[in-house]
Amino acid sequence: MDLLDFGLKPLSAYLPKSVLDAVRRRSRRRSFKDHQAVHRRGDDEARLCIVAQGMVRFGRFQHDGSFKLLAMLGPGAHYGDVALQRQTFTQNVYAHGRTEIDVIEAAALETIVLDHPELAIALWRCNTARLNAVLELYDDARTLNVTARLAKVIYVHTGRGELPDGVACLQRDLAELLGVSKVAVGKAMRDLEKAGLIQSGYRQIIVPNKSKLKVWLRKSGAA
Repeated sequence: MDLLDFGLKPLSAYLPKSVLDAVRRRSRRRSFKDHQAVHRRGDDEARLCIVAQGMVRFGRFQHDGSFKLLAMLGPGAHYGDVALQRQTFTQNVYAHGRTEIDVIEAAALETIVLDHPELAIALWRCNTARLNAVLELYDDARTLNVTARLAKVIYVHTGRGELPDGVACLQRDLAELLGVSKVAVGKAMRDLEKAGLIQSGYRQIIVPNKSKLKVWLRKSGAA
């Protein structure tokens, strides 16, 4: 299954190897099994976490007990900034497959930042990109229909994971990501297939012509 990270670069992409090595030396690596809880909403331990291997699913449990997926992050991505501000975790985090997390305690992080200011700059760049993505998602939810929003998510994630010309994912995950029902996503998928923009299969969506999809998004006001 592919990441659902809105096409954002992970923290590791902004850091030179020397800084990555320094972070690794100061961190404590923890291992998790598939579906194992990594963090729970309300946890308040101050630390920065970086995915070393595998993936993590972020989301919240609803009143009916269902888990609402918000994002999936992979190797090199970070989280835990909220806890560093002495605030509690706002999401539940679960391992997707065998996963390893590098945990950097608050005191150790302060030392690393003093020794390697590049880390602070990288965190700023990552979080700025995330804020822009969140604002764009919020705007899309207010102004675009489900078909356009789904098409945009597919376009952004195509070619970034297992499939060079598509996305490996479940319709359920896309529905949770968009905050709509599986029925709504199914209808949107059929609309995109009729337009010749995608081909849906078992656990995957193929995009025959990404340029054509981009043109469609522009005409729909989604790009």
